[in-house]
Amino acid sequence: MEQTDKKPIIELQNISKSYYSETAVTQALRKVSLSFELGEFVAITGESGSGKSTLLNIIGGMDTFDEGEMYIYGEPTFQYDDLDWEDYRRTKIGYVFQDYSLIGHYSVLDNVMSALVIMGAEQDAAREMARKYLKQVGLDEYENHRATELSSGQKQRLSIARALAKNTDVIVADEPTGNLDSETGNQIISLLKELSKDHLVIMVTHNYDQAEAYVSRKIRIHDGQVISDVLVNQTDEKKPAMEREKLPAQEMNLRWQNRVAALFAKRNRKTQPGRAFLFTTFLFIISAASFLFIGELFLHKDDYHTRGYSNSVFAREDDTRISVKRADGKPITDEDLQKMASMRNVVCVDSCDLANDINFYLDEDKDYEYHYSKVLKRPVEAPSNAVTQTVSFENTSRFMKSTDCISEDDLAFGRMPEARNEIVLYASDDSRLGSSQKCYFTSDNLWQSGQYYFTDVTIVGILKEKTDDVYFSRALCQMLGNPSSLAEYRLTYAWDSVLKLYLVRRPVIPVINDSLKGNEVRASATDPYKDNDKMAMPPGASEMILSWQAVNEKKDVVGDPIEDTIQVQAERNEYTSKVLEMSQELFDKHYGGETYQASIYMTSYAKTDAILKALEKKGYVGVSTYRISTGEYLEDLVNQRLIIIGICAFGLIAILLAEILILRSLMRIRVKDYFVLKFIGMKMQVIKRISYFEMGGYALAAILLTLILAWILRFAGVTIIKDIMWYYTLIPYLLFALYNFLLIFLTVASFNRLLKGRLNQ
Repeated sequence: MEQTDKKPIIELQNISKSYYSETAVTQALRKVSLSFELGEFVAITGESGSGKSTLLNIIGGMDTFDEGEMYIYGEPTFQYDDLDWEDYRRTKIGYVFQDYSLIGHYSVLDNVMSALVIMGAEQDAAREMARKYLKQVGLDEYENHRATELSSGQKQRLSIARALAKNTDVIVADEPTGNLDSETGNQIISLLKELSKDHLVIMVTHNYDQAEAYVSRKIRIHDGQVISDVLVNQTDEKKPAMEREKLPAQEMNLRWQNRVAALFAKRNRKTQPGRAFLFTTFLFIISAASFLFIGELFLHKDDYHTRGYSNSVFAREDDTRISVKRADGKPITDEDLQKMASMRNVVCVDSCDLANDINFYLDEDKDYEYHYSKVLKRPVEAPSNAVTQTVSFENTSRFMKSTDCISEDDLAFGRMPEARNEIVLYASDDSRLGSSQKCYFTSDNLWQSGQYYFTDVTIVGILKEKTDDVYFSRALCQMLGNPSSLAEYRLTYAWDSVLKLYLVRRPVIPVINDSLKGNEVRASATDPYKDNDKMAMPPGASEMILSWQAVNEKKDVVGDPIEDTIQVQAERNEYTSKVLEMSQELFDKHYGGETYQASIYMTSYAKTDAILKALEKKGYVGVSTYRISTGEYLEDLVNQRLIIIGICAFGLIAILLAEILILRSLMRIRVKDYFVLKFIGMKMQVIKRISYFEMGGYALAAILLTLILAWILRFAGVTIIKDIMWYYTLIPYLLFALYNFLLIFLTVASFNRLLKGRLNQ
């Protein structure tokens, strides 16, 4: 080639390149020495396999060489590392490919803007500059079309516009007319010729005849060697180089890299909505499954539910109940009740704690049944057809609650109880308002097995929400439950003058009879000592002693007895042997209206520890009635818990592996796009970050959708969701989010390792 006084932009000295396989070594280039200057339009020709594309790839920084040296603006490249070559591709070279190498789902404008943004342009500036380049190649009317919608010639024009947008001195074109018809090919060659006025254009072509009239230099390669290098179509006409618009300097720091990666991730989501939907749906399924597994792990983290329950202390088996006292031992006031009720996750507070362990039986043939039988051996005074009536209690799962647990707002009809024997319950309409029915009460742990009390109760209120709970007046609950927490009461009679003591100290269950006055009481007709003349209760009215002794926490009797003379009426009541009716005055004298123990009902057992800690801070002592009543482990429940924990742990691991394998396979579809971004100058670090931002966005959407669905299902009453949602506090939510983002991180990291290997091939 004839030498000029121009300074070379690119110079090759003795460049050699070989490719290695397991069985052979192929030498693609042999001692190639060339130099290229601004303003040239160079055509590199040669038969297939001659090495011309390898030469172009080395010039474009897409491939490395084994021997020799390449100079760029006079600077050697022997010391270049991967980052230097990335910078070279980004700032020194524009590319035009035979297959166009466009990002098909991007718009025409976005394809050109991509190159400008990679170069450091802000979006608004990049948009305006891209439009200028599109106009230069005749595509200004197609800027909103997708690249896939263009014809072959238009695609190649777009590829050239993108190369121009990089504003580099050098444009390399690999078979730019290979997929075009003759007419369109001539137009592209003509356009490249025009660009060579102020660029160095190096083109590899298999059809030199088409380019012959336009190029200024022809290089022929054969078997990896330059066999000819001649100037053609030379003219003395000197045209001034076009002044190209310069991009403002941009510091390519980490912040800028993240901005660019986020921009491309957003563009990918926007331009491929179907793909975005697919990934989001898949990740939503993964997220929902992990939400369930993590929730189940926290639900089964403690083992109290794998133990047997003993109702000897707290008959009501309810894991949402906490029994509370004041730490200073003083009575619980209304202010205390309000303070406890205002705590988070507290549904209600019942001041009548012990009544909450008393069974009630309201509905005949459902809660209780009557049985009748003839008297076989009857007393003389009984008629010959005498029939005895006994009652059996069928449904022992219903326990008392006081109206402390409801308010007027909970009523659909009626009012709150005012009298002792008034109740509130649920019914489908108000037809039961004002009706009365018999209600039985038992308590094996407070009264002893076999003892019961009954009374007629009147329905004065109907609840809005369907429930099996029945709410009794505080007065009735305090009457049946409160005294047992304070003292032991006994009816004392049958004085033995020899022994100087009462032979009978009969435990009693005190109840109020409004017809009695002063110290009048009415004992049960059922006398356990009726066949013992000495110990049987005397017939008719009789003056006796009611003995009262305080008890401690362990129910041990402490202190000296307090005795009160009472008048036992001749008329007996129909209750079991321990029930002793008395006047309101006598009841208040011994038992008063103070309460020392209340029941808190929580939203869920999951809140037990949080509420116990909060109670302690407020000056109360609380115990979980469920935890304190559980004993030995039940093998079946233990095994069930371990199986669930194992399934959840295995599920989380399986999800991780499945997501990595499936998502990585789906993400491979985009490898070609990343090739394009690499060749137009994007740093590998930024390419890697695109997937993190894009997949992270899908993961965030999936997590939010999972949480929204979980809350909807919770409010809809789906049991499994309600159960685990109570355990979702800050830590489980964080673990759930971290787990899903960790899956994305591992998936993208695995994909990026694959991508790096593919891009470096």
